[in-house]
Amino acid sequence: MTQVPNNNSNEQAVAELLLAIRSKNLAKICSVYQQQNDLGRAAQLKFCFEIAESQTTRYADYQNIAAQCIVAHGLPSGIIAGLNNSDRVNFFMPALQAADAFSQTNHQGNTFLHALFANAEHSPPPFNFIRSLLLFERNESLAKTLRVRNQHGLTPLECYFVYNLNNRDLPEHELTALFALIEAEQAGNASPLSNNLSHVKGAMKSHKINLDPKNQVLLIIASYYQIDINALCQLH
Repeated sequence: MTQVPNNNSNEQAVAELLLAIRSKNLAKICSVYQQQNDLGRAAQLKFCFEIAESQTTRYADYQNIAAQCIVAHGLPSGIIAGLNNSDRVNFFMPALQAADAFSQTNHQGNTFLHALFANAEHSPPPFNFIRSLLLFERNESLAKTLRVRNQHGLTPLECYFVYNLNNRDLPEHELTALFALIEAEQAGNASPLSNNLSHVKGAMKSHKINLDPKNQVLLIIASYYQIDINALCQLH
């Protein structure tokens, strides 16, 4: 889930965490986590996720361990790019919430929402899940995350437009949720950058998006950038 090198240092970090977990001493577990660098911590969290996925009866235990470590000593930036599907986001969501780390970025300026929405292997993204969090959890923190721009100046939703477009219609509940996320992002006069439309136009060409005004994708993009859908159909 991360680009953590599989070297002896990271193997040692995981081994030390495992010993601490067997002691059932949370303070010791957090201390072992604290002693690692960013890569070591990322390897330890990756281990917790993989064990939780393979041993469902202990899922909550490992989820709590990850959350306690992150709350006490921070989320390593190397984890963020790996939070690109629902399973991984679900596992780390208690940690993200408790540590107020929704808007934390990695070296590319990406939040977990950038990673989640850009992942073409996870299409469509779980817009409805994120909308539910927006409504019922720390909604202002998550709304703020929707407005974070990465090093290319793209918001999470623009990463969806650039990296994850296709001609298939979204399920109705996901489409409704996507429009709700657009509204949340653009609340408070947070207008889209019109210059970014050129990146989206390039993505439309590379993904061979059908330039038909009835195409749902064009409706979404036109609504986001607040332009006429017929004008969008004529872009070259």
